[in-house]
Amino acid sequence: MGNRTGKRLAQGIGACRHPLALAIAAALAASPVWAEDAASEEQLETIEVNAQQSEDVYGGDDFGYVGQRSLTATKTDTPVKETPRSISIVTREQMDDRASVSIADALQYTPSIQANFYGEDNKQDWFVIRGFKQANNGLYRDGTRVYSYGFYSWQLDPFAQERVEILRGPASVLYGQTPPGGVINVISKRPQDYSFGSVTAEYGSYDRKQLSVDVGGAPSENVAWRVVALGRENGTQVDDLEAERTLLAPSLKLGLGDNTELTLLASYQHDDSDPYLQFLPASGTISPNPNGKIDTDVAIGNLDYEQFERTQVSFGYQLDHAFSDATSFQQSARYQQVDVDLKQLFFWSYFPGSDSDVIRGLTDEDGKSDGINLDNRFIHKWTMNNMEHTLLAGVDYQSINIDGKSYLGSGYPIIGTEVVPGVGAPATLNPFNPQYANANDLIPVTACGVAGCTVVTERERTTIEAYQVGGYLQDQIKFDDSLVLTLGARFDRASSEIENKSTGSEQKVDNDVWTGNAGLAWLVNDNLTAYTSYSQFFQPILQLDQNGDSAKPQEGDQIEVGVKFQPEGIDGYLNAAAFKINQENLASGSGATFQQIGEVESDGIELEAVANITPSFSLLANATWMNPEIVSDNTAAEEGNRPVNIADTLYSAWAKYAFLEGPLSGFSIGSGVRYVSETYGDNTETLKVPSFTVWDATVSYRWKDFKFQVAAKNLEDKKYVATCDYYCWYGDRRNVIGSVTYAW
Repeated sequence: MGNRTGKRLAQGIGACRHPLALAIAAALAASPVWAEDAASEEQLETIEVNAQQSEDVYGGDDFGYVGQRSLTATKTDTPVKETPRSISIVTREQMDDRASVSIADALQYTPSIQANFYGEDNKQDWFVIRGFKQANNGLYRDGTRVYSYGFYSWQLDPFAQERVEILRGPASVLYGQTPPGGVINVISKRPQDYSFGSVTAEYGSYDRKQLSVDVGGAPSENVAWRVVALGRENGTQVDDLEAERTLLAPSLKLGLGDNTELTLLASYQHDDSDPYLQFLPASGTISPNPNGKIDTDVAIGNLDYEQFERTQVSFGYQLDHAFSDATSFQQSARYQQVDVDLKQLFFWSYFPGSDSDVIRGLTDEDGKSDGINLDNRFIHKWTMNNMEHTLLAGVDYQSINIDGKSYLGSGYPIIGTEVVPGVGAPATLNPFNPQYANANDLIPVTACGVAGCTVVTERERTTIEAYQVGGYLQDQIKFDDSLVLTLGARFDRASSEIENKSTGSEQKVDNDVWTGNAGLAWLVNDNLTAYTSYSQFFQPILQLDQNGDSAKPQEGDQIEVGVKFQPEGIDGYLNAAAFKINQENLASGSGATFQQIGEVESDGIELEAVANITPSFSLLANATWMNPEIVSDNTAAEEGNRPVNIADTLYSAWAKYAFLEGPLSGFSIGSGVRYVSETYGDNTETLKVPSFTVWDATVSYRWKDFKFQVAAKNLEDKKYVATCDYYCWYGDRRNVIGSVTYAW
């Protein structure tokens, strides 16, 4: 551990004193793991650190809760305070302290993000950002898109990540097709220029068992490696619903001469689980039912029939080459593959005439998805007439090819039992007193009539081919160290084609789109920045209109103004932003009824505070007030209302205190609270879902080379509904995770 400590301290030596120096020194002195190679307390107090110079934007050097630099907003190494956009950074330490079990879980204390609004899911992560949903879109890893589509969705384990960067608002100029809420960019753990390692054993609620390893080394000046691995088994709050995960993520960094560096990144993740997400009826969860409430531990499906097996594999690299001090080239590339085998039951309706027996539908998929991401970018810096330019020019490409099978193609058959060969009937379930049928008797059936239900005998095969290629240009111009003007433009060609091989039906959509952005940051002084920005986005829709023409992409823009304040003497920042996002060409209906007349606006205010206030005390606090509104739709009753699932007020705060001396030296305690306002289960605001507040906490102790920790989510074991639309989803009950870590 001594090599690692020495390396970090050497990187931190600067020309001026910074309060972060005391925090690092105190942490080193308090932890026996680090203290064995550290200097005396008096020597440590004289260490001078410049945090912004020492921070590594690729992770490995995030101290505490504060990140000051980001690649996500500009694709250049730019201080957050000089970027005219809202950016948040969730550091590795934040994820560790809260024992984050998913990326969505890691973002629970981030402004404007309504995470896990369907409850925790083991198939994918769910986000709402600034009032807009992010499913299958907006998730990036190391700067390139994690391309998901439908059930072929990725779920990245937080243990393999160093940090998560969130750029709020439209970002199509740099990233192509993106949702209006913003971009979530996950930074993978990478090799470091020192040797280190840790092993962690966990045990927690619902018989959770996990063993994880993170180890790396640097055998020479030009070679460094790292291996991240874990194995996990766990139950869930739903009875008998279990999950398993295996993860392996090796990486290798190679110095290819003085000016070139190549980092190879690979990952393998296998999930063998029951599908967790429960689609429940409103009656019996959020609305009264004569039979009472459906328990949170009830499975609406049949666990012997359902299955969810997924294998995620990716291979990629990042190449950095400096032609000179002023000009450089970067290339990011990744091949990714997902194999999915899914069968999940969900609430379809109550059986006619019954308020207890439910009919269930089936979602299913069996197939493979292959994707390629490539991003090439040149960066050139020069100074002219007292103006510092950072020019970024790039071309990127992303594609996905899916070959899968499902019953009724994109439809949803009812699950049933076969009465006579070829004829079936719905297989009902009473969720108030569940008795599960023999899984071998369950079969998919089509719509039912007076003559019974027709049995579906074969899955239909569907292929999807989609790609996007775009070119972008951006210039960051700094005037007299006081104004930073950012201008960007991009052109994209996006094409998507879906074909049902069984029925012969085919849809193809092509889009050519220009997007732009502009931003101005005024560096009032070393501590205060005021900014304003304008940005655009687009998202293709794979659908034909009533005339057989390609649907227009969903598109829109954002206007944002804000201030960023870094108090003197505190390692941290206070941010405030006001924004207005407009989304046009919303899709309504399908087939012959498909129209694009919808429009949604979301305006709001965000406040965020992140700080390592003292060597002992770290704090996160944020508040978001929004007004998401359906401006136009084909149903006049929906105009002026809030969109389904979307909260308009979000609060959260988290604080941690570490005892650095005295009889409690080595102990840390942390606690946080999260508030989500009421939402609606429809676009007419007739089904209201109550607000909820959840309390989290953690306690840890460092002793020699060991760290002992207990982290709890929903400490009061609150029973609540996360959101509803036609279906309803319970939020997570109390979940406690204990861990022991040995580090060297």
